[in-house]
Amino acid sequence: SIAHGRDVVSVGGVAVRPGDAIVGDQDGVVVVPAKVADKVYSIAHGREEIEEIIKEELIKNPGPPGIYYPFMSGKIQVDSPLGKLLATKGITPENSN
Repeated sequence: SIAHGRDVVSVGGVAVRPGDAIVGDQDGVVVVPAKVADKVYSIAHGREEIEEIIKEELIKNPGPPGIYYPFMSGKIQVDSPLGKLLATKGITPENSN
């Protein structure tokens, strides 16, 4: 059936409400509730920027990418390899977490 206006629909067993963001890439699709969409976008965008910095660094200085990924589990530490790399770009953990 077609949803009109304020209807909640179920897609694959997941409730989708008006205003929710549907985000997808090669890894899958998620529904982001409207009330947290801006925050989720901000975090995701910041992570994409960090990924680009890491890719550039690995092209210049090949090595194991794993040294830069402690940030996946939480806050970036200033003294970590990633914290030091970001500092060379003028980015601090405070403005990247």
